[in-house]
Amino acid sequence: MGEAKFLERLDKEAQLRERRGHGQGKGIFRWEDSFDLYGCIKFCLKVSGLWARGLRNYLDIRVESNEVFLERLAPEFDGFRILQLTDLHADLHPDFAAAVRSAVENVPCDLIVVTGDFRTCTYGDHTGATEAAIEILQGLSAPCYAILGNHDFLIKVPPLEAAGVKFLLNESATIRRGEAALHLTGIDDPNFYKTHDFEHAMRDLPDDGACRVLFSHAPQTHKIAADLGFDLQLSGHTHGGQICLPGGRVVVHDGTAERHLLSGPWREGNMQGYTSRGTGASGLPIRLNCPAEVTVHTLRSE
Repeated sequence: MGEAKFLERLDKEAQLRERRGHGQGKGIFRWEDSFDLYGCIKFCLKVSGLWARGLRNYLDIRVESNEVFLERLAPEFDGFRILQLTDLHADLHPDFAAAVRSAVENVPCDLIVVTGDFRTCTYGDHTGATEAAIEILQGLSAPCYAILGNHDFLIKVPPLEAAGVKFLLNESATIRRGEAALHLTGIDDPNFYKTHDFEHAMRDLPDDGACRVLFSHAPQTHKIAADLGFDLQLSGHTHGGQICLPGGRVVVHDGTAERHLLSGPWREGNMQGYTSRGTGASGLPIRLNCPAEVTVHTLRSE
């Protein structure tokens, strides 16, 4: 991922390692270290009678379909399917891993990508989330790529790679079908760690005019990615709001991305993008008017 960014990330991880708080909040979430924000939300949901419904929604994971027409996609890749999981926060609830496996095990795809945030906390032990993620991903037949989010430490990369997950940490990879190529680039977390490095990630990409797909944990890199010539960006991080008003209207978000980037498909110049509502949940195993999702992106050649 580049020595400078690697050392920078390790330094920030060390600051968080023993901290009993997130230390990452923005907007209303900046107060989460000062008082029990999630305890307050949980109390309100219990009193209002919405807790049980929100928990059912959390475990009811939808399979969403997103068809993307890409001008530079080679005909050999027409119909190529990318299954996106994101924001697993896989150690939040004991029934979560089984719920995700049930949602994805019969979903046909050519590639799996996890766009960051494997665990719930931003400090402390990662092993529970890592084991749950392995439980979810093992046995799936398609190749699996991943990037790290703002909740993740580098220490989880070796056990997940040993389980068959290939991380792209400011790196690129190429998939080929005959002479045709599809380039994949993954950058490190641009939200809290800010250790993403496009120059390093793209250093080995050939200038061959082939289609380029970017995996970025947060959607806030959209303008830079479009200027650099990416055709598609896949992101998460926002959870789509997680607890929303009827119709999916976002009540609160951390302000790192414009509202039109918070969930679903969007466009920036010539680049298309998609922000997943997330497969898991953060803080509390609750979703209201904002279903959890895994997403099948079907690439189409124009």
